[in-house]
Amino acid sequence: MEEIYKCLLIKSAPLTREWILISSPFPLMLIIFGYLYFVLYAGPRYMQNRPPYKLKNFIMVYNIIQILANIWIVKEHLSFGWFSTYGITCSLSPSNPNSPNAIKIFNCVWWILLLKIFDLVETCVFVLRKKQNQVSKLHVYHHVSNIFFAWIYLKYILEEKATFISMVNCAVHVIMYIYYFISTNRKYRQIISPLKPFITRIQMVQFIAMIIFVLQVWDPNCHVPKNIQCATLLAFIFIINLLIFFYLFYDFYKKSYTNVSKKD
Repeated sequence: MEEIYKCLLIKSAPLTREWILISSPFPLMLIIFGYLYFVLYAGPRYMQNRPPYKLKNFIMVYNIIQILANIWIVKEHLSFGWFSTYGITCSLSPSNPNSPNAIKIFNCVWWILLLKIFDLVETCVFVLRKKQNQVSKLHVYHHVSNIFFAWIYLKYILEEKATFISMVNCAVHVIMYIYYFISTNRKYRQIISPLKPFITRIQMVQFIAMIIFVLQVWDPNCHVPKNIQCATLLAFIFIINLLIFFYLFYDFYKKSYTNVSKKD
């Protein structure tokens, strides 16, 4: 506990110390509190005696924004040097967080933080459509923890190679939101519905890939930036979060697809 307490008091990265939404945790805490209050209490209470909103056009626009935003983020990661300057294996030499490419990629992660906040709209849509069953523990925890870890990264870590996580996640989201966009049309939904379990499998595979990637922190031959205090502890907490994700997604997959196929 003492080590965790010390890590909570570590100094923030100088580059992002004054950035909007990064300088203080309170704006994000307020956003998350408002989100939880609406989707768990105020929203369902408001919709209790009202018919569900259809919101089909809004959902289509939302999915298009998600597709374009995630494609742009993946493209930016590649243009900043992923798979050319940066590789997925650990680095034996120190990185340069002050290089032009590094600063650009950190700015890109800030936009990812905004996108993770925008993701909260999805749950609000579930509530307004009276799909409260979709406001699951998995869904809510996934969205809230993504914002938390994006903030932790920008506040304390700022390691270029760690953006492998955001690149993979956004690539998966491109596939996911293309599926959601196509499925808004009832005719095409029936055609692509067999692919729905595949989407969940992709999400679980990404968690495994991320865990393997982060485990490199404990490789004695790998360079861990000295400016990242408590790096191993933060990596451990992140891996625990990924394991929780994997369990929740696997539980969803088992209940939604495996058990259904057995009944059939």
